[in-house]
Amino acid sequence: MSDRQTVLQLAQRSLVVLALAVALGLALFLGSRFFKDRMRDELAQAQQAQSANQASLAQKQTDLANLQAEISRFAVLRQQGLVGKAERETWAEQLVASRQRSGLPDTLTYTLHAPKPIAAQAGSATGAEPAPVADAPGEAAASGPQFHDLDIELSNIHEEELLALLQDYQAQAKGRFRVNACALSARTETGLSARCTLRFFTLPDVSPSPAADATTNPKPSPP
Repeated sequence: MSDRQTVLQLAQRSLVVLALAVALGLALFLGSRFFKDRMRDELAQAQQAQSANQASLAQKQTDLANLQAEISRFAVLRQQGLVGKAERETWAEQLVASRQRSGLPDTLTYTLHAPKPIAAQAGSATGAEPAPVADAPGEAAASGPQFHDLDIELSNIHEEELLALLQDYQAQAKGRFRVNACALSARTETGLSARCTLRFFTLPDVSPSPAADATTNPKPSPP
């Protein structure tokens, strides 16, 4: 073998090795480029998922704070007597106690009517007789918002005394009510006669027991 052939063979081998090295380097470059792009996409997806999780967490924290606030307000309403079982007997007792604290003459009489659904207020405003809550055995008791009318009558009373009585009763009564109507008449030297309707509102949180008939106390006895 001549020197020229030997050189050609060596050169050919070198070219093959160089080609393999170039191919390997190109493969490594393309591979690294591919994995780099893939990692970048995965990082972007992970960042998007993290942002979505953070937004979801923030929304859940906001919902939790709102729920806690609503629970607190609900607890206050329950404590005030607006939500839950209507404390009808307590209303009557507190009315008598308010009359005694106010030092008014013992002329108070009251009638606590059976509860009625809120929808019946429209009928009572037009003069129609609103339907009371079902109280027959087997009938479903109302579970929605209700109102309870408490009619009170006093004689030999002055306007400021009546106002003081209502203010004291509103501060002490376990329930929310409004003065739905009030009429003053028969003015004399010792005062006048007052007839007022106090309307309580309740929202039962469970199905209440059948409503009792209207409770009338012609004149409460002092303790």
